[in-house]
Amino acid sequence: MNNPFNSPAFNMAALTAAINIIPNRFGRIEALKLFPDKPVRTRQILVEEQNGVLNLLPTMPPGAPGSVGIRGKRAMRSFVISHIPHDDVVLPEEVQGIRAFGSETEMQTIATVMASHLQTMRNKHAITLEHLRMGALKGVILDADGSIIYDLFDEFGITPTTINFDLANANSNVKKKCADVLRHFEDTVGCVR
Repeated sequence: MNNPFNSPAFNMAALTAAINIIPNRFGRIEALKLFPDKPVRTRQILVEEQNGVLNLLPTMPPGAPGSVGIRGKRAMRSFVISHIPHDDVVLPEEVQGIRAFGSETEMQTIATVMASHLQTMRNKHAITLEHLRMGALKGVILDADGSIIYDLFDEFGITPTTINFDLANANSNVKKKCADVLRHFEDTVGCVR
């Protein structure tokens, strides 16, 4: 006959470790503060642009008339702020008779489950904002499904330039490609020659 007191069903297993795998939030763009927070109370914002003119001034002999200043143009653009709702719910199955994470004796509480859900929601909003900011840096802001929210190249009338370094080709002139990138930057900063 089996001894019921030696059966593993009556033994208490010790919880030696609890591992909570937290997804990476990828907050580099937020950390760089490239997009400072500026809360607004409306669903639409306006971006005003004033193109200043910067050019080199020519030397003239004494007594000669000076060069005349050129004025920049102004433009106004309107953007609708995207609405990104996210809902969650605490179900009875998440609390009733469930052992608390990392505990051998404590039961799961509603407050703990709510805090976990809220943290997950915060993380989802943070990674979504990081994704939108990265899209703004790239010039095309994409939604979660890959559809275009805003193409900033079209909005601001900019033609994107692509320089292919062709790094798979051993004969690619990388130094010239780097010079091409530098020349493109110099040409697009708004200097009039």
